[in-house]
Amino acid sequence: MKLYRGMLVILGAGLLLAACSTPEIQRPKVLNAMIGQSSVDVIRRFGVPSRGYQTQGHNFLSYIETTTQYSPGTGGWDWGWGGGYGYGYGYGGWGGVEIPPSYYSSSCQTTFELVSDQVVGWKMHGGGC
Repeated sequence: MKLYRGMLVILGAGLLLAACSTPEIQRPKVLNAMIGQSSVDVIRRFGVPSRGYQTQGHNFLSYIETTTQYSPGTGGWDWGWGGGYGYGYGYGGWGGVEIPPSYYSSSCQTTFELVSDQVVGWKMHGGGC
């Protein structure tokens, strides 16, 4: 029963991660549709940028998205005979490995380039893109 419960935890965590969708700002179709739009249109669509930079007639608006994922880990299991001391311990049987809970963070920076207040391109950078 303990093994079965651990497998359900692992399966549930996998389904949870698979259900995570890519944030809207990272969808190339949406980003391509912004070409030719003004800075006001970008801000209306994506909100106030995280960063902005201006140089030589080019204006850059950057949006930074950070995603944190959680893995609940698994408890150990035992198939020992004669009763054990709890998770991961048993008498003469198979021992399990306990995997502690963990967090994983990733970020993606999406930057729009504007010239004469029109989007001329975009770029994504980071491990979460």
